[in-house]
Amino acid sequence: MNDQASNSSSPDDPFAERRRIREAMYAAAPVVDVIGIFISGGGGHTEADGQFNMTLKFHGWKMPSGKLHASELSIDYKSSREKCDTVRESLEKYNIYRIKAKVLLASEDFDWDEAELVEFVGADTSDSELSEYLVEIQKPVTYQDPQLGVFTLDRDYDFFQAKTPWNGQEIELTLNVKELDENNAALKAAHELWSRQADWDQRVRQYLEQEMLPVKNDSWRDDGEAEVGAAEFHANTELESILVNDNGSFEFWFDDGEMFGYHMLYCRGELTRGFFQASLG
Repeated sequence: MNDQASNSSSPDDPFAERRRIREAMYAAAPVVDVIGIFISGGGGHTEADGQFNMTLKFHGWKMPSGKLHASELSIDYKSSREKCDTVRESLEKYNIYRIKAKVLLASEDFDWDEAELVEFVGADTSDSELSEYLVEIQKPVTYQDPQLGVFTLDRDYDFFQAKTPWNGQEIELTLNVKELDENNAALKAAHELWSRQADWDQRVRQYLEQEMLPVKNDSWRDDGEAEVGAAEFHANTELESILVNDNGSFEFWFDDGEMFGYHMLYCRGELTRGFFQASLG
């Protein structure tokens, strides 16, 4: 084996080559002005070198004199914790800001547009096209379903939500999709659940009790607290929401009735398999 093998990516780190390409592209990229609509972000983590890595999201952005990108730009900023805090405290959702950054557009190497923040300049409302787009994206996006009600797009998380009756009580139904129409797989799965809601309600409660009641009695009782019985467990757990994914899987989320330190409880399942996982959320 020759020395060239040592320069290739290790089989134990399949992303090493991807990182190398990304770093080389950023090193060659020019610093440009970017203006965009801030929608979310500001969280991050401290890296091994002591610097803080923060991520921001623009939705609707452009480089001056360039075209409007009606899409998301993920922006990484690596600096001291203090500088990251200063940028974070300067941001307000649905405001337009100017930054200086190195930008990598989506390509065969990367699935989305991304950037490295070099300098945060500040608020900028000089671009009329972007200002008009800001007004447009703040308009509610809804979908009316004859059975399940009115779904509204949550732009922060890119999913649709509705308040709808389930087995005699109102719950929150979330469809984990960015776009919604009558042919959507998540909506079809939700219709399947609702068509047999009494059966699914019984199944999920039985599964939740089977999996989580022993956990309560074995690990979550206070000193001197008596074991919780099935009837008490059932009475204390209240279904609050159902989430359905576009692959047909779903999650039922329950209030824990203060039995697990105010954690949520969830059961994960599929139409064909039934329920297969329960845990604390």
